[in-house]
Amino acid sequence: MKNPMQPIDLHESVRLGIAHIRNSVDRERDCRPYFRFNLISPPIWSQHEAGDTPHTVGRFLHALNVCAQITGLPDDTELLNGLRKQMFASCNHNDGFAWDDIGYDPAPPMAFMHHQREALLGLIAIREILEDPQAERYARALVTAMEASTRGSGTYPGARLGPEGWQQENLATTTSGRAISALLAYSRTFDDSRGVDLALRFARHVLAVSFGEGGELTPAAGTHIHSITGTVASLVELGLVTNQQEFIDRARRVFDVGMLPYRTQTGWVKESVRATYGRGEANCTADLIEAACLLGTAGYTAYFEDAERMLRNHLLASQMDDLSWVVENEGMANTEKHAYEGLRRRAHGAFCFGEPNGFHSYNSDLTGAALQGIAAAWEHTVTSESDGSVRVNLLLSGEHDAVRITSSLPQVGKVVVEPKRAMELAIRVPPWCERKSLAVAIDGTDVPTKISDDYFRLSQLREGTHVEITVTQPQFLTQERALGHEMPYRVRWLGNTVIAMSGAGKHTALYPELDAAE
Repeated sequence: MKNPMQPIDLHESVRLGIAHIRNSVDRERDCRPYFRFNLISPPIWSQHEAGDTPHTVGRFLHALNVCAQITGLPDDTELLNGLRKQMFASCNHNDGFAWDDIGYDPAPPMAFMHHQREALLGLIAIREILEDPQAERYARALVTAMEASTRGSGTYPGARLGPEGWQQENLATTTSGRAISALLAYSRTFDDSRGVDLALRFARHVLAVSFGEGGELTPAAGTHIHSITGTVASLVELGLVTNQQEFIDRARRVFDVGMLPYRTQTGWVKESVRATYGRGEANCTADLIEAACLLGTAGYTAYFEDAERMLRNHLLASQMDDLSWVVENEGMANTEKHAYEGLRRRAHGAFCFGEPNGFHSYNSDLTGAALQGIAAAWEHTVTSESDGSVRVNLLLSGEHDAVRITSSLPQVGKVVVEPKRAMELAIRVPPWCERKSLAVAIDGTDVPTKISDDYFRLSQLREGTHVEITVTQPQFLTQERALGHEMPYRVRWLGNTVIAMSGAGKHTALYPELDAAE
């Protein structure tokens, strides 16, 4: 359990996540990921199965790529080359799709449409990290296959393609919707407009059948919330890239209306729309953080607060940095399918399926998506405007190109921003901030502030100026209901940070226990 009073260090969270990627793979099998972890029922294990590749391989490669802006790439040639080998083996088929090499019993190996997004992102990462031209050839073949198979209906003919053809026709359209962001990345990386064209096809189809005009979910959206939240973030990005406001507005309504029953203010997001299943998923939280950052960039700046609150709380709390409760095996050797040795070390730094205040379970694809969400928050913490001014959107510490931010929240109500060049600076004021308590000093001299559209602005700042913001963080209690959980959760907040919560999980709590008298 993290100490919620400690200031957030995204660099350390990413470092731990990447260390988990390095430790969790099977070095005896070309760094093949172990997809599923059992950390509860003795003997504990991690095991290989259908989700290893291309799904988790693609997730890991994409996470390493987008997190390079924060920590750089790991010095691990064996890992990078092994993941490349796994991905290329998945893509080495005549139809262009990426195939799983292990079937779901009793089915044979298949190409799952759910996994094509991860494969495309993994190929982009290989091209950018290792500069391997083969990755581009596989990526172009994959987009060709995606385009040809969806040309008639706007989505795939089935959920999977097997040796005998397409299977499972009742495909959730968010399977194609969640691939929109990967297709946009493909167009940027390989200068191929087909990615944007296909993204537009998927967007129009998913908006026609999966989401109502008011943002409500339809049965065609499916039950897998990570696919839905991934589609929401993708739609906002597509609207920004193509300058089509409709995509942004429709995604915003799904964020506000369709997702509302399935998430809490702390950032916990349910894995499934099925009411009786109460497991949350770090992937879903990460998607909504990315969607909120993109909505903030689109001009709806209040969503930056949603992004920061979800990041500060459930996403980072779901990272497993203390596994002392896990009972290690003794005297059990690894097999071809299972790892029994050193499971605490293998799982350390991963992001779990969570209850609102506890650990539920873990699959390794969660960590790649969680790191993507952190990378999105890092990217949007500081943004530059067309007029050369700089905005600080999230009050998180970090070394950025334009400014250095040192945030002492929530331990102390103080944030220091140091410009690295002359600039005009705008800093977001969170909604929980009592305006009368806000004080700003430049190089030790108090200056007046005028808040407009959630930001205050400082002009004519010099390089190296010391801008100190202090604020009183209010404490208050809320009650949160999580779908699939019978009892409500009582939550104590300090500003926008959860500092205690009732309902500790059976195996471990994510937050300190709230005093029963409160």
